[in-house]
Amino acid sequence: MRLFIAEKPSVAKAIAEELGVTGKGDGFIECGADRITWCFGHMLELAEPDEYTGADAPVNPATGKKLWRVEDLPIIPTTWVIRPKPDAEKQLKAIGRLLKEARVVVNAGDSDREGQLLIDEVLDYFDNSKPVLRFWVSAHDAVSLQRGLAAMKDNADYLGFGAAAMARSRADWLIGMNLSRAYTLRAQRGGSRALLTVGRV
Repeated sequence: MRLFIAEKPSVAKAIAEELGVTGKGDGFIECGADRITWCFGHMLELAEPDEYTGADAPVNPATGKKLWRVEDLPIIPTTWVIRPKPDAEKQLKAIGRLLKEARVVVNAGDSDREGQLLIDEVLDYFDNSKPVLRFWVSAHDAVSLQRGLAAMKDNADYLGFGAAAMARSRADWLIGMNLSRAYTLRAQRGGSRALLTVGRV
């Protein structure tokens, strides 16, 4: 069975209609021997800094989160942790079940860096070892879909796109999480109670 993983339901539906829908299941569309499933954008996210700070950090009883401390900065993970977004857990489980049954996986993320990462990170999350092809199209009309299906390549040829998106994501995390904490803690020394956020909008 080939398993297509699309970036969003609308793309999954377009691919399924091109292949020919023969049935529907929990979180997927059946197209003969193929199954098409989907993500809802990024379904995984980088863990919060609390995952990386010392176990000795005091906890705010009101929030249950660790208090911010200058001595914990900078927070630079040696191993990055990703977590499922709470609203994505059901669909992630469906993808995990389908991956176990698949013979070949098709990354049908959007044809850009984020689209590449979005599916690759799901495959990494499930420690996928099945062969992966890349379905790369910039439009979802019938002709574009047919061309894309006929020209699928090894997903490894596109890993650089995902690596670039991951680098951007981690850089944003490092700058945003560390500088927001540093600026907020420095402002608190002057009497401020405001949360000062730093990073890209």
